[in-house]
Amino acid sequence: MKNFNTILFLAFIGTFLMSCQETVELDIKDFEQQVVVEGLITNSDLNFIKLSKSREFYDSGASEKVTNATVVVTVNGEDNVFVHNPDADPLLNGVYLPPAGFTPVIGNTYHLSAIVDGEEYEAEEILLPVTTIDSLTVRLDEEEIQEPEVEGRFYEVLFYAQEPQDRIDHYLFKFYRNDSIVKDSNEDIYFSEDKFLGEEIDELPIASYYAIGDTVKVEMYSLTRESYVYYADIFNLINSDGGMFSPPPANPRNNISNDGLGFFQVSAIDTETIIVEDSGN
Repeated sequence: MKNFNTILFLAFIGTFLMSCQETVELDIKDFEQQVVVEGLITNSDLNFIKLSKSREFYDSGASEKVTNATVVVTVNGEDNVFVHNPDADPLLNGVYLPPAGFTPVIGNTYHLSAIVDGEEYEAEEILLPVTTIDSLTVRLDEEEIQEPEVEGRFYEVLFYAQEPQDRIDHYLFKFYRNDSIVKDSNEDIYFSEDKFLGEEIDELPIASYYAIGDTVKVEMYSLTRESYVYYADIFNLINSDGGMFSPPPANPRNNISNDGLGFFQVSAIDTETIIVEDSGN
């Protein structure tokens, strides 16, 4: 049965076989601190820009937060929709939030400008539509009862959707048990191209197993091609075995100018929730 781990693997292989890209090898002897941008704009209330600075390879301390930046996001190159006063809320500690009433729209292009220590870091993405999740169902897994990973978690949650075939789509998936994100492995990233999903997505098991009473939530994000490649590069980095045929480590390809790290992601989100009940329905 095809599951999200299979989709993740196939999506990764498809990306790995793309045309070769120039990479930059890490040089931990000559460390130069860089600005890290973690930006997310969505059609929900999940919107933020987080700025920090990179750490040295062997530094185990917390990343330095950037609290004095000027952050502006414009829509379609015209209207300023996101202007932050760095002195307005110091408790945010490097996280910049949009004003009340900020409502992203499918099809609009969002441009980020972050000025840090006199240097400008820019990125741009379009808000693409996301496929609607039709439903989630619950099924008792008889094999899991015999040898459970966690006692009491015998149920799998199945995902259903109709994937439109008239456009090319890329997706990111996140799964939650009682508001905590879950994965089958710490190294997993659940992302895919639509061609690996097919038009009819029926009874596709999501990550992990669940117990009676658990609240299970699935989030499905639209991705641009650039976002998809970024997640594929991260997956490659964290899953590389370091063997003689593995490529040298390199920073993921991103959309941040001026040698910035991180990514400015613009996504539509669809969410579905189900509570695991005795009946398994």
